[in-house]
Amino acid sequence: MELDDTPRVTPSMLRRADECCHRRLAHEHRGGKTWGNRVGDARFAVSNRLSADARLAHAEADVVRAEAFVDPRELAPEQRRVYDTATRSYLQRFGARPGRVADLGWRTPLPQLGVELVGDVGIALDLPDGGHELRRLSLGGRRTGSPLLDPVDVRVALVRTAAWAPDHIRIVAVDLLEQEAIELEPDVTTEREEALAWIGERVDTITRHAAHAQPRPGNECGTCAFVAGCSAHG
Repeated sequence: MELDDTPRVTPSMLRRADECCHRRLAHEHRGGKTWGNRVGDARFAVSNRLSADARLAHAEADVVRAEAFVDPRELAPEQRRVYDTATRSYLQRFGARPGRVADLGWRTPLPQLGVELVGDVGIALDLPDGGHELRRLSLGGRRTGSPLLDPVDVRVALVRTAAWAPDHIRIVAVDLLEQEAIELEPDVTTEREEALAWIGERVDTITRHAAHAQPRPGNECGTCAFVAGCSAHG
């Protein structure tokens, strides 16, 4: 099977396969070139730029290069203010915590499940002491009571980092605007196996719902890329 023909699963699909529109789920699960690395959405312009600059700041293992965070002139003025605030927060928290960035890419093939696990899990760093740290950055906007890391985030991170950090990993989630943070050091021996088993169960559910592809009109229609031709809007 060619890489671009491999069905894809994302954290969103894993969370919402039961209640989302199954027609949309079928199209997104089909994946392929059309859905590869969709990071251009304006809603994520600031976080995408911040993450890219943070990766550049960690190009060397022994220093965090603050000069990597440059004025993002392509962004709107209010976006630039958010970027500046987030940059200051990042450097205050991590400026003295160097590490060399590792490229995990956007896809992890799971041949045993017949799918690819797709999505950005965060900034992966090889630390000077030989450890592995995964940093997940957010910029506010969470619903009241929503955790910085939910169980799906952790499971996806564990599976996507298996080859890079087989023995130990520290996961750090930070809201750079709300000044909240959480650090986890999962037991990878047991939790990674459990995560893969859970994802396998969810893949079965996704495959089953996608096979029927029944449309379910609702609020998500406004953000769906497949409204055209949908029988629910005939």
